[in-house]
Amino acid sequence: MSHIVYGIGSVFSGVRDSYVAVQDDLPEGWNLSSTLTFIGLRALSPDSKNKKVPPTEEEARELFNSLPSLEAPICLPTYSFVQANKLFASILATSAAKPKHEAPFAAYLSLTSYLAHHAHRSTRVAHYTLLNLLSLRVMMEDQLLVKRLCSGEVKMLVRLCRQRPPHLPLVTTDRIPASATLDICTDTISHNLRRRLDVHLFSLAVGVILRIVTYLGQSKTRLQHHWRYLWGALMSFVKFLTQYSADLAPQVYIRDEVCLPLTDVIAYCLSTGDTFLPDPGSYDDLFYKLIETGPTLSKFRDAYFANAKDGKDQSINILVSVSSHYHDLLQAQHGKKIHQSPAAVQEIIKQGYETLDIESTEGLGQWEKWREIGWKAELKRIIRTVVEDARKIAESSS
Repeated sequence: MSHIVYGIGSVFSGVRDSYVAVQDDLPEGWNLSSTLTFIGLRALSPDSKNKKVPPTEEEARELFNSLPSLEAPICLPTYSFVQANKLFASILATSAAKPKHEAPFAAYLSLTSYLAHHAHRSTRVAHYTLLNLLSLRVMMEDQLLVKRLCSGEVKMLVRLCRQRPPHLPLVTTDRIPASATLDICTDTISHNLRRRLDVHLFSLAVGVILRIVTYLGQSKTRLQHHWRYLWGALMSFVKFLTQYSADLAPQVYIRDEVCLPLTDVIAYCLSTGDTFLPDPGSYDDLFYKLIETGPTLSKFRDAYFANAKDGKDQSINILVSVSSHYHDLLQAQHGKKIHQSPAAVQEIIKQGYETLDIESTEGLGQWEKWREIGWKAELKRIIRTVVEDARKIAESSS
């Protein structure tokens, strides 16, 4: 099975490289030796004699709209194998890189990153992004596999898309796959905010984050990661959902599939973050972002959890309570002064830990295992996209 995994890893790299061919997003300062890990990048290096003139903005838009390449249907059998065969999933996730080639899972994560950056461009791109995020969700629900992906047992260099801002910090060394996966989910949220929100896309992105952090919290595994960028993306998402609640709240399933796991992630990290965050600063940053978002939280609750009688407002109530706790502390020490210095807020955060009483967290961090039955209609639409691409491949080769 290993040779199959390495074979499809090469296909992942090739599909990803079709995006790189349009816009080489390696920042200045990378040299040839640092890019040899990525298949096909030698010809794209800055000092290559054959380097093409970059396309204009309009040309790049047209080229991006035509992607991914017709090899992208490989994402469907990959999802099928990951879901049906734990051995395949384990080999895919843990196979080492070969000389001058990416590790198969590094190529898979890289492709997913590029797809996620461009998922808003068309239904076709969104469908392939969904397939890959589904596979990642299934992997993160496997307790044996997620343990390997969150520990230092497996590390790999993953090229993540940087073709559109905002950019996450550039990591040029081997990293734990779970950290790269968190970055992919962060970028998925940051780069696909639209008033016609793709509920399935955001449900998967937030769901994968939830599964990673709950494993980290339950196992007390500390993960080195630039957490403050994740906090920023989650809080910005809360603000976006609140700002456009008139358009978004009526969407079917948005509360249960997006808003509920979103508040669960934040509330779970507030209650257990000290067990898996690598340093106090990462924990403080979460509270700082929550305090910044404070005035929005009550509006968010009113828009999506008004009159909730099913207990699904527990997480948002925790967020509102914690925010109110710190708001009261700030007002007590600084009066009605609207703008506080970051140093003053940080000091209040540390003081507030002593008096903070987060209500019972029973039920936080719980999630249901993936079952295709709930996605039957969406999967049919995805399969039609894949079949159409497969038909084009057959026609072009005949």
